[in-house]
Formats: sequence, C-alpha cells, structure tokens
Amino acid sequence: PSQPQLCNLLLPAGRRSSFSSRAPTWSTSTAEDGSLLGQPWYSGNCDRHAVESALLQVQKDGAYTVRPSSEPHSSQPLTLAVLLHGRVFNIPIRQLDGGRHYALGRQGRNNEELFPSVVAMVQHYTQHPLPLVDRYSHRCQLTCLLFPTKP
Repeated sequence: PSQPQLCNLLLPAGRRSSFSSRAPTWSTSTAEDGSLLGQPWYSGNCDRHAVESALLQVQKDGAYTVRPSSEPHSSQPLTLAVLLHGRVFNIPIRQLDGGRHYALGRQGRNNEELFPSVVAMVQHYTQHPLPLVDRYSHRCQLTCLLFPTKP
C-alpha cells in the first residue's frame, strides 16, 4: 500500500499527565503470557513512565518495548512503545476474539492487520515498516522495530 494508506492505520495513544506508581496487571491465555515473559522486549512489571525514560535514554530510532497498558481494558491489555526522533509513541495492542488475534492501534479502522500473537506482531514489525502518526501534526513517519529495550 502507499504511504498515506499505511499512515491511516495507526495513531499513537494520547499522553496523560499522571503516571501509575505500579504496573497494572492483565490476563491473557497462559500460553501467550508465557511467550511474552521470555522476550527481550517485554517490560511486564514496568509502568509508562519507566518505559518512556528507558527508551529516551537509548536514543536510537526504532527502540521499542511492550508493556502493560496504563489503564488496562480486557480488549487493550498491552501497549507497544516506540522511540522515533526523540519522541515515544504509545500504541495500544488490542486483543480480539478472546485472545485468538491481536491488532495495533485504536478500534474502528478498516483493513487492520491481525496477528495470532503479540510475539508474531512484534516479529512482523521488525521486518516491515510500522507507520507512526504524530497526533499534533498528523505527520506520518515509518520505522521498523529495531532495538528491543527493557527498563
């Protein structure tokens, strides 16, 4: 697809001024939870502030981690955090069909890409560009997930 179509797929999560003092908990299937725990990019016990600080310290475009969402909903249990040009983009990871599929970004988009697991999603975007949209300028930028990061 052309770049404008790609950019319509994802929007970063909005910023919040307060941070949780502890990481939220969430539940998925035991198999999915086990597959995340061993990943070099999964920050299971870190909150948004710790993750953003770690990514900003790395200072490499394409640095990323997956963390529990700040306000976990059963349909959006995780967030993909990606560093690009000195900014951290927080993108919700949605759980669909009772955990049988996962998708990035907010609900309501057409032609979204579905993945059988969070691991498969991350692996896909290590090899294919991920469109990131600046919520202020609406400018689209592309990056691959290049540097797995844990706080």
